[in-house]
Amino acid sequence: MCAMPAMLKLRGPGRRAAGLVLLLSLAATFFGVWREGELERRGQIIRWQDSLVQLPPVLQPLLLQRFETLRDQAKATLRRGKFSPESWADFLAASEWRQRFPGLRAIGYAEYESSKCPIKFLAGDFAGSSAHAPGLDLNQDPGISATVQKCAAAGYGLATPEITFGEGSNAVPLVIGLLPLPVVDRRPGTAAENRANLHGFVFFALNQAEYFKSIQARLQSMPLDLRRLAAHESAPPHSATERPFTISGSSGEWRFVAALKTSPAGFRAPQWIVLIGGTALSLLLFSLFTTQATLRLEAETAHEKILGHDAEILALNRDLEEKIAARTAELNAALAEERELNRLKSNFISMVTHEIRTPLALILGSSEILSRYLDRLAPEKRAAHLRTIDDAVQRMSALLEDVLLFSKAEAGRMDFNPVAMDLKNFCTRLIDELASSTNRRCPIELTVPPLSEPARGDESLLRHVFTNLLTNAAKYSPPGTAVKFSFTREDGDAVFIIQDQGMGIPEEDRKRLFTPFYRGKNVATIPGTGLGLVIVQHCVERHGGTIAVQSTENSGTTVSVRLPLFSPAHTEFLKRISTHPVS
Repeated sequence: MCAMPAMLKLRGPGRRAAGLVLLLSLAATFFGVWREGELERRGQIIRWQDSLVQLPPVLQPLLLQRFETLRDQAKATLRRGKFSPESWADFLAASEWRQRFPGLRAIGYAEYESSKCPIKFLAGDFAGSSAHAPGLDLNQDPGISATVQKCAAAGYGLATPEITFGEGSNAVPLVIGLLPLPVVDRRPGTAAENRANLHGFVFFALNQAEYFKSIQARLQSMPLDLRRLAAHESAPPHSATERPFTISGSSGEWRFVAALKTSPAGFRAPQWIVLIGGTALSLLLFSLFTTQATLRLEAETAHEKILGHDAEILALNRDLEEKIAARTAELNAALAEERELNRLKSNFISMVTHEIRTPLALILGSSEILSRYLDRLAPEKRAAHLRTIDDAVQRMSALLEDVLLFSKAEAGRMDFNPVAMDLKNFCTRLIDELASSTNRRCPIELTVPPLSEPARGDESLLRHVFTNLLTNAAKYSPPGTAVKFSFTREDGDAVFIIQDQGMGIPEEDRKRLFTPFYRGKNVATIPGTGLGLVIVQHCVERHGGTIAVQSTENSGTTVSVRLPLFSPAHTEFLKRISTHPVS
């Protein structure tokens, strides 16, 4: 470059200024390189933290649910063959246990006889150990007997801690998994009922280390390194880039450490771009500065050079103005959203104030009348004022309950306690309660199919779902018009339909139905908080279900709710991850 000869012509302040420009430009370049590296590191941490949330649905099928399929195949094959050698051979062929489960050293079937559990069939071996063969009693093995009795009482699959089989160089740590086979398929009951209903166990000997190696390739796409902890290995403490956690089930206790993937040494592409571009720009600025300083000394040629630089400056100014205009436009979008949020909050505060002030006024008025004229009021008028007070208290209580439930849902602290329930009885009781609370404004027509088995869900959350939906249907419909409420069963799902003939929802409001505090433009003075549908959505999602709304203004609304209430495995899975989340 011609900058160095030009700089040699400069004297004193000009040379120092040129050096300062070069120094500042290079400092800015290296700061940019560091900043890009820091942003990349933070991005890796964010991706790692996001991937921790994805671990349970990825690991559950591979480490736990996959082994449960052995029990389903054993139920079908062994029962069909009445637990004969031929049916055992069919089961081994159908399960393909050696191919599908690397690390599975042995698989067998043992009958349960209260204090005894003799092995009837066995394929493979326990790492060369002859202590386990057909005819021998699992219940007599001190390392397995406790798990046998616990599994028989519980009614679901369990596994032993790691047990070392073999000796010397042939020693192998194995987990013995037990999968109970009931005589009659039904949900687990008491310990005595489960033992009485138990036919036997499908059991397997699993080398967890070998099996984990076989599935590690499926986890390579995740931005984290997952390492299995051995039984004797202590878990490291939690840190910003390393987190231990445990998953337990029929294949044993799996202890892992999830760590942020380390980046390869050296600069990444963005850092190289900043480094090369910044260095080039620094040299360019240095060259421009020295050239301009030299041109100022050479007055005869300065005019043409200055005009060229003026053109460049004007272009830069235009580019800067365009960027400022674009940035201003972005801020004005952001400002509109903030104003809308403030408007919704203001509306909510006004609504809550009104919803509390109105029942308080009713309570105050009725209590004042009762205190002044109690001895002169007829019994029916006293009862009327007491009902007014009670209704006002119930109204405020419902409002506070909605606000507290919304707060819990937004904070991720909503309880989920599924139990067996009679859906028809639940819906009938709910309709009777709503008929009273809505003063029988609209008749609710219930259509239910015959059900051969109970559903499984959280009755409290389901009550919030259908109380909100049916109350809305009655509130926004003309008095006397029927509200249709029905449900059908589709495999493991219950599909509920609520259909009204009310005012409907305007098209511009439908896309914001589940926005907190938001209410449609056509509700006028009909009271409401704007939280009902948000709470409904949280309760539905807590069950692993979905909700859909179809509506046309002035033509009514249809709400469809699909919930997996007849899928016990899915319900237990949701309850398990809500009670014992991955830490």
